[in-house]
Amino acid sequence: MNKNINQIQWGKFAGLASQWAVALTLLIFLGKFIDQKTGRVAPLFLWVLPSLFIIFSLFKIIRDTQPKSKNK
Repeated sequence: MNKNINQIQWGKFAGLASQWAVALTLLIFLGKFIDQKTGRVAPLFLWVLPSLFIIFSLFKIIRDTQPKSKNK
């Protein structure tokens, strides 16, 4: 039974690499577009948007894969 639970839990993350690739590609183009529209010379949004995505998604993965504590 425990093996099935682990397989289901890790199954949620099976397509994560392709999701990250698509999301990062879109955020890079969005950041570049925003930088061009605001007239920025330095690529601020080009770096900030993908970086925030990586940070928040890593926190979510860590939180989702932590064993649940049974505090009563």
